[in-house]
Amino acid sequence: MDFLTISELFLMLCLIIYMLANVRIAARKTTGSALAGVAGFTIALAIVLAMIYCVTGIEFCRDIAFAILILSPVGTIAASHVLGGGDL
Repeated sequence: MDFLTISELFLMLCLIIYMLANVRIAARKTTGSALAGVAGFTIALAIVLAMIYCVTGIEFCRDIAFAILILSPVGTIAASHVLGGGDL
């Protein structure tokens, strides 16, 4: 293994720890914390999937990461609109 591969794997490990921290933030009772935790989790997940594509070359990981990055803000906006008292 070269240094680049080791550093990519270490970054993936750090992002997984960051994802676990975001799950803890999302489990709080306030709405803002829940939205912030879920948003951070989805961004970290998309980055991990993109890195899996770079390391292993699995094509569908890049496609899933792209879909998550596109649909995550849409879901966050819809959830905040509904929680604010609006209708979809």
